[in-house]
Amino acid sequence: MQGSMLPSALATETHEDFSEPILPGPGASDYERYLRTDELLALQKSPDERTHPDELLFQTVHQSSELWLKLGTSEVARATAHVRAGEYAAALRLLRRASLCLQFITAQLDMLEQMSPWEYQTIRRVLGHGSGFDSPG
Repeated sequence: MQGSMLPSALATETHEDFSEPILPGPGASDYERYLRTDELLALQKSPDERTHPDELLFQTVHQSSELWLKLGTSEVARATAHVRAGEYAAALRLLRRASLCLQFITAQLDMLEQMSPWEYQTIRRVLGHGSGFDSPG
């Protein structure tokens, strides 16, 4: 009879405790451990380190853009392999995904327009010679 049960029923029947994380590493939940949210959220400056409150906005937009660029680049590389193998439907799906990555980046740049030129210049001073043109993505 057990073979006909749904997975959720099996988990309940075996009394598996989903309230405790099973993945290794720091974090209160498997979600935090898998995504390494402690490390991710530590990449932004703390309120005491910021030269302006909008520095968190600036960092969030740019750091997330780098992640979208990384994903887009990966999807184009995978799509290229599918094209070489003659798997055009799979390639098209990945190219659509890469295109969405670029759309997300473009859309989130609207957030930067919420900063005044004065606010941007305050943050710009702490960027050193850094520029979006230096993006590895």
